[in-house]
Amino acid sequence: MTAEPRGLHAPYSDAVLRAIPLGALLVSEDGQVIAANPQFATVCGIEGVDLSTGASAEPIAEAMARLLPDLDVASARALRGQFVRKAELRLVDGRILRRSRQPIDTGATRLGVLWLVEDVTDQRRHEDDLHRHIDTLGELARDRAEFAARTSHELRTPLATVLTFCELLADPAAGTLTAAQREYVDTIRRGAQRMHDMADGLLHRYAQAAGTTPPAYAPLDPGPLLTRLVADTTPLATRGGVFVSLGLPAERPPLVADADQLERALAALLDNAVKFTPAGGSVTVTARPHDGPGTPGWEFVVRDDGIGIPKEFHEEVFTEFVRAPNARRGPYPGTGLGLSVVRDAVRQHAGTVTLHSAEGHGTAVEVWLPAGGPPGSGPA
Repeated sequence: MTAEPRGLHAPYSDAVLRAIPLGALLVSEDGQVIAANPQFATVCGIEGVDLSTGASAEPIAEAMARLLPDLDVASARALRGQFVRKAELRLVDGRILRRSRQPIDTGATRLGVLWLVEDVTDQRRHEDDLHRHIDTLGELARDRAEFAARTSHELRTPLATVLTFCELLADPAAGTLTAAQREYVDTIRRGAQRMHDMADGLLHRYAQAAGTTPPAYAPLDPGPLLTRLVADTTPLATRGGVFVSLGLPAERPPLVADADQLERALAALLDNAVKFTPAGGSVTVTARPHDGPGTPGWEFVVRDDGIGIPKEFHEEVFTEFVRAPNARRGPYPGTGLGLSVVRDAVRQHAGTVTLHSAEGHGTAVEVWLPAGGPPGSGPA
C-alpha cells in the first residue's frame, strides 16, 4: 500500500475535492495519484481509468490525449506541462474543457499538483451566439443609419421646394390671395416645415452615427455662431409671438470645438426653446467664459418660459425618440432627437449638460465645454 504523502490528510483532502464543483485531481511530484473526486472522470469522459490513490497519472494523460483531435501533440504536452497554468482543450466529440494546474505546497515542500477541469462547452456556445447577435445588431444599426440618412437627404430637397413656393405665394408681389387661400398656403407651409425639421433631425442624427469622419476640433469664437443661429431663428419665433434675446461678453477667449457639432447642439436647444414657448413668452441665450472644476471653459445657457419638462423625465428626454408627455399631448411636432444631439455633442467635447425644468415653469439647459477641447484634441 502506498504511503500517504507527508502533510496530506486523506479524509480532509477527499472531502475538499468532493466539495469542489469542478473535476479535480491531485498528483504527486513523482506522477502518482494522491486523490481525485468523482467529477473528474465524468467531466473528462475517461470513466474506467484508474484514479485510485497511488495509481500512475500517465494513463490519465494518455486517455485525455486520445480525446484530442488527431492526437494533438502540443495539447497533449499541455496536459503534462507543469508551467502551463491554464488551457482550453477542444475534444473530438465537440466539447470544450478548461484545464488549469496549480502547485500545492506546504512550506518548502511540494506536495503535488492540482488539476482542475471544467466543461465550458455551453458557455462558449452562448458566447459565440452572443458575438454573432452583436455583429448582426451592429450591421442592422449601420443599415438603419444609412437608410435614415439617405431617406432624410432625399426628402429635404422637395420639402425645401414646397416651402419656397409657399413663401412666394404668400408674398403680396405674387398676387392677392383670399383669406381661404392664405389659410391653405399657411397649412401647407406648416406641414412641410414640420416634415423638413423631422428629416433634418434624422439626417444629422444618423449621418453622424453612420459616418467615420472624426470630429474636426479647432479654435473658434462662439459669438458669431450664436449670432447667426439667433438671427435664423428669430423670424420663426416672431411669427409665433416669441421674443428671442442673445447675451455675449465683449471679451471672448477661443473655444476648441468641432464647429458642426457645436452648431447642431446649440441649434437644437434654440429650436426646442422656441417651439415649446407659447406666444408672449421669451427665450434667452447667453454664453460666457466660465471655469469648471479647475479647468477654463465656456458656459452656454438657453432659457425659456415655455411648458417645461416634468422632473421624472429629466434623464429620459436625452434619449433618442423620447418626448415628455406634455410635449406629446400638445401641438408640438418633433422626433425627440434634439436633446440626444446635445448629449452626443457634449460627450464628444468632454463637457457637461444640466437640465433645470419643471412642468409649466419653463426650461433652462446649461452646457459647459472645456475651452481647450476634449483631451488629446487641440487646434486642427
